[in-house]
Amino acid sequence: MTTRRTFIQGAGASALAIAAGTALTRPAYAADTVTLWSWRTDDQAAMRKMFDVFEAKTPDVKVDLQFTADADYQNRLSTALRGGKGPDIAQLKAYGELQPLVEAGYLDPLNDTVKEIATMPQAASGGALAKSDGKFYGVPYSIPILCVFYNTELFDKVGAKVPTTYAELIDTCKKLKGAGIIPIATGGANGSGWELELGVGVLGPSVYGAGFYDEMMSGKAKFTDPRFVAALQRFQDMLPYYEDGFAGVDYTAATQLFVNGKAAMFLGGSFENGSFRAQNADLKFSVFPFPGDTATDKPVVSAFCDGSYGLVQTSQKKDAALKVLNWMASLEFAQLFADSVGWPAARPEIKSTDPVLSAMIAMQQNSTPYLTLVGYRWQQPTASSIIQSEIIDMVTGKMTAQKLAEDIDAGVSTWFKPEGA
Repeated sequence: MTTRRTFIQGAGASALAIAAGTALTRPAYAADTVTLWSWRTDDQAAMRKMFDVFEAKTPDVKVDLQFTADADYQNRLSTALRGGKGPDIAQLKAYGELQPLVEAGYLDPLNDTVKEIATMPQAASGGALAKSDGKFYGVPYSIPILCVFYNTELFDKVGAKVPTTYAELIDTCKKLKGAGIIPIATGGANGSGWELELGVGVLGPSVYGAGFYDEMMSGKAKFTDPRFVAALQRFQDMLPYYEDGFAGVDYTAATQLFVNGKAAMFLGGSFENGSFRAQNADLKFSVFPFPGDTATDKPVVSAFCDGSYGLVQTSQKKDAALKVLNWMASLEFAQLFADSVGWPAARPEIKSTDPVLSAMIAMQQNSTPYLTLVGYRWQQPTASSIIQSEIIDMVTGKMTAQKLAEDIDAGVSTWFKPEGA
């Protein structure tokens, strides 16, 4: 999933050091230098500081960080691996996008060499697990959750409180719209349909419930289930409270409406926390889980593994690379990651003084897998590819929620097999 948009304050001129596939300027290294590739260009300054901590504690190993823009990363990595080249450690996509690299033999399993992976929550480790042999092939780093970001000052302006039911949310939207404020910013134009799919992931659990994912995986439910159709319909029902010209607004434009204080809410994921702060240090915002029809003390949110870091099979420096990977599986790394990047880490034991991040960490404790990402991105056509290509038409009334659900079900039925089947 291309949801890697955290911007770190202080990156400044270091951002100029990045071109596709180039490394940050570093001194010449000895033979024990481990090369690590990542698509997280926005986090380069933060990652360098994090690995400086590792190098200070492990002076016999240096880490050469190399960054490639997300849009080009997967192609660069795959090309290098096919040629028997590439890094010692590679950042890996999760779930179905990991499997081709495992099946091609490009990665080493880590069960016996990085034992801390097995102690991580399944929400994290499941994204680094190969279906072919049930082994871990990466060290997860984050469990993002999906939630509603809201501008606290705009809420105060109209006398709104955090809604605890869907009816209260709509009432708040009406107040905001009446005051000339865009209630909810979201957009999927220009290839950013993933943001609208994510929006369904934000509200979905409040409609279909925490146990729905397991029913889908076991074959007891399908996308045509009335509960999933109702989730799609709810997303469409909120059209009056999205920005004008919704069909032509993309992800970037939608985020700018929120960052610049023109929209009161944004349907997003944990990865927006650092991004919003970096783009507008004066923005006053917080988060809440999308509410259901009735108030509950523990609303359910969607969660997923963002990715992991794996050991490339052809690496000539595996001992040193494993030292790096074992450190990346540690609580120390998890705390540094959360503090530096602003995302919930793969280990929920971390603490944070950031109230937004703390709220997200708390939400991790009552989560369900992000349905379309975790369960249905294993083969083509993915549920995501169908949703992203058709959801704008559904929201704008050109097709029904029922039809979209039928299209998703027909597509994934060509390859999806229920667990145990």
